[in-house]
Amino acid sequence: MLESIEIMASTTVTIKKADPTALGIFSYGFSLLILSIYAMGFYPWSESIVMIAPALVFGGVFLLVAANWEYNNGNTFGATAFGTYSAFFLTFAVAHIGIVAGWFSSLEVAHLIGLLAVAFAVMTFFYWMGSFKMNLALNLTLLFLLITFILYAIPLTSLSSSMTSLMGKIPDALKPAGYVGFVDSLFTMWVGAAVVINDRWELAGLKGPIPTYPLTKRKSK
Repeated sequence: MLESIEIMASTTVTIKKADPTALGIFSYGFSLLILSIYAMGFYPWSESIVMIAPALVFGGVFLLVAANWEYNNGNTFGATAFGTYSAFFLTFAVAHIGIVAGWFSSLEVAHLIGLLAVAFAVMTFFYWMGSFKMNLALNLTLLFLLITFILYAIPLTSLSSSMTSLMGKIPDALKPAGYVGFVDSLFTMWVGAAVVINDRWELAGLKGPIPTYPLTKRKSK
């Protein structure tokens, strides 16, 4: 009896941790999707102020939660990427709240978002380089996000008081960023769906049905 208790006490039960990647990728992806719809001109750009809500809650808070969970899982890449993109959407939301509150003008906020797009294009480039050791789905997601940031940075940083920029007049100058951002949001759905669906299949002892195409081979033990 005593021997059985000692064996039970020495046995370590390994509990599989959940993967927060899907939460993070969907949070940023769908926030980008909504922004892209406005940028493409499906609705009047004057209505885009409602982006405060998804940017604050979905793109901001939920991404921050996913970043914290990635940190607890020891995933430096995921924690850093989700944390910084959370900062982008939170800053975006606060800046637009400033327009409503009368703290900032629309031109000032446009310049700020343009400068943020420059900074995040640089960070996304580093994440994209890191993804070459991961999988094609994530690599393409980050590549199109990088292009999206660049296409927002050019018109917004060069915007004048007459609402014209190096890429033409706003809001038409934002349409290229909207189109590329829309495509990028589709890639995020690919990555997120692969994480969620493949996880269920693998728990059932089956191979996941959604490929992400690894870019490196695992080392054999």
